[in-house]
Amino acid sequence: MKKFLVYSGSRADYGILKNLIKDLKKNKKINTKLLAGGSHYANKSNYTFHEIKKDKVEINLKSKIKLINTSNVGILNFISKSITDYTKILKSQKPDIVIVLGDRYETYALVIAAYFLRIKIAHIHGGELTNGSFDDSIRHSISKLSNYHFVTHKDYKKRLIQLGEEKKNIFLVGSLGVQNFISASKRPRIEIFKKYKIPENKKVVLVTFHPETNSIISIIKQINILIYALKYFKNLYFIITYNNMDLGGLYFINKLKALNKKYQNFFLIKSLGSSLYYDFIENVDLVMGNSSSGIIEVPSSKTPTLDIGTRQLGRVKSDSIYSCELKKISIINSIKKILNKKKKNSKNVYYQKDTKEKILKLLLKISKNKNHEVKKFTDLKF
Repeated sequence: MKKFLVYSGSRADYGILKNLIKDLKKNKKINTKLLAGGSHYANKSNYTFHEIKKDKVEINLKSKIKLINTSNVGILNFISKSITDYTKILKSQKPDIVIVLGDRYETYALVIAAYFLRIKIAHIHGGELTNGSFDDSIRHSISKLSNYHFVTHKDYKKRLIQLGEEKKNIFLVGSLGVQNFISASKRPRIEIFKKYKIPENKKVVLVTFHPETNSIISIIKQINILIYALKYFKNLYFIITYNNMDLGGLYFINKLKALNKKYQNFFLIKSLGSSLYYDFIENVDLVMGNSSSGIIEVPSSKTPTLDIGTRQLGRVKSDSIYSCELKKISIINSIKKILNKKKKNSKNVYYQKDTKEKILKLLLKISKNKNHEVKKFTDLKF
């Protein structure tokens, strides 16, 4: 029986991987284990491993290497210790293939360990661009260490080919997150707003804003610009989720906590979990910030997205997404403009039918390859 190991480093990838993990674990032809990384056990992220347990998904393996702080040195120490921990886990488990998603440094640590142990790596969401974040280079690095690629858009397939990856190992499957959102049942606005005491007589905006880790604007200035813009709107109600544990992430969280205490029209929540997050996406008037979900999943609803700054710069975007600079007046004017428009249906550029089923089928096929192929760099022909 082939052994699969699926890795989730944080809430950023778990919500997308959840349904794929469930189906892999149900398949009796393979032995699938879930490895949960350290960020799921970080107090500052509210111990998001509870979300996994709530979904009745068994965590078979875990790493509790703690992120002490979100400085450059703090993150580097976390990566270093995680590589050592993951090496021990992988040597013990000896999986035939490791399945990872995205571009987080937590994931990068696991991939480095798997690569040096000559374990096949399947990477989901490669080939994308996010110019305003360190994650951009991390994602490409993960792709170069991976053997197989499941991409969400034809442009991303082209980019992996440009990076020298072999065409036969790149599969255009669409987005798992989009499939998850479309297939999920959503509660009506009146129900969820009543439960969380959100006023019905105000326009409601869902905000997720992460540090731009590759920006000329300082971390301190970034969050102050956002807060200034949000404070301008007295008659809007803002639901704000915690940011990722990126460089400066703890500083962001502390600033948002202070904002939440002072103003009545702000509701700060550590982590919504995918089901509640989908409920809000479907029912709020605007999703704003710089999260990848605003670009990828949200266009499958009628809710518009305001993408702020450069963090997601380079991603292919549906026509329901508006972009603005990370400047106070730009954010304020964009919110006003979007909320004066009617919601409309939009074609999601990341949608493909049966994404999860395609990935499952391909993983089973890949697992039958007995030999560990040496990665080749394929030059473009000019």
